[in-house]
Amino acid sequence: MTLFSCPTTVVLLFCASVLGSVSSAWATDSPAPSGNGSIPDISGISPKYLPVYSYITNGLSWAGHLDSEVFTNFAGGTKQGSEGNIVGQIGVEYDSEKAGLWKGGKFTLSLIGIYNSAIQQNYSGDIQTASNIWAPDAVRFYDAAFRQRWTDWLNTRIGYMDVNYYFDVTANALQLINSSFGMTPTMTVNVPGTATYPYSGLGLLAGTHSEHLSSKVALFQGDPQHQTSAFERGYMALWEGGLHWGKEDNDAPKGNTDNYGRYVLKAGVWHYQQPHSDHYGLSPATSGVYAVAEGNWSLPGERQLGAFVQMGGAPQGLNPVPWHLGLGLRLGHPFASRPDDSLSIGMARAWLHPGPVAKRLGVETTAIHNAETSYELTYVAKLTRQVSLQPDLQYIQHPNGYYPDATVGILRLHVEFS
Repeated sequence: MTLFSCPTTVVLLFCASVLGSVSSAWATDSPAPSGNGSIPDISGISPKYLPVYSYITNGLSWAGHLDSEVFTNFAGGTKQGSEGNIVGQIGVEYDSEKAGLWKGGKFTLSLIGIYNSAIQQNYSGDIQTASNIWAPDAVRFYDAAFRQRWTDWLNTRIGYMDVNYYFDVTANALQLINSSFGMTPTMTVNVPGTATYPYSGLGLLAGTHSEHLSSKVALFQGDPQHQTSAFERGYMALWEGGLHWGKEDNDAPKGNTDNYGRYVLKAGVWHYQQPHSDHYGLSPATSGVYAVAEGNWSLPGERQLGAFVQMGGAPQGLNPVPWHLGLGLRLGHPFASRPDDSLSIGMARAWLHPGPVAKRLGVETTAIHNAETSYELTYVAKLTRQVSLQPDLQYIQHPNGYYPDATVGILRLHVEFS
């Protein structure tokens, strides 16, 4: 059977081919014009990955999720008050092998919608962004990519993707809400053009893995808000290598080389090249490194303990955040009567360069503290198979290095569809 003999394959290929123009047209948050304009300063990560896909027919599956939350700044920051955020995502997956075509092929296509009632940073004032789903209002295609697994150890991906789906992922930190527990702010704050939430970007990725080692390299466009410009406005190149051990029987590295093994060490380097930063309102060219260490242990009472340390560095003087350190713990099955719940704590510290930060805020350099630190406690209560409720509390010292210490509370409802 040939590639184009299946109608579903033709439809998915057509959708992917028109995403560049359609995504820009559907965005409702007034993106910068094609000639000039700055990228919004958003350091959030993508919403939680879509749940397990449900089979429809002929290799086609679907999944969706909806996150809604109330964000409240109780004290400190810039002002007290509340605002609400809603993010929904629906996607389809097409497996060429299950459809009876060829082995190892998989298409993914998803649509995302974002709504917020106010600008969150106008309350907490933090540079790391307390909620990882806050972003300007938009409705757009978010993912349109093709993965080919060539052998048991080699795979490639091409299309519109979120770089944080594949790089700088800390599995034990995914339930923490502060954005810094996702992709390190030495990337997202210093480079607003990073191809991650809320703007995925055009990219090409190649990855390899063995029982204990993984490696991947990728090239992403440098200005994903302008989907029609491809690499005209710079690029970001990344490499990440990982060491995995303590593999369990149910680990499946074929689909995702980030998350297998009870113990993981990962390190990465990235370079952002932007030849026209002044014209397009983007970050100048810069580079950085990051590292992640994770461990998982079984405890009495069927409890599972996970720990993580994440670090990032981009020390060039032009970057607002030269260094970052995050660490935390995640406890699964915290109570005997709540086997599906989990409890997480974390600390995220972003060191600051006073010059660039003061310029962004329009204040004197001497008014900026040398770091912003966020402490977070969160609990995920599984109400049903598809519905979870998550109360979250954060204490933020020196938001943006300038504002009074902030106390933030978030109540998030997560609904999965599949």
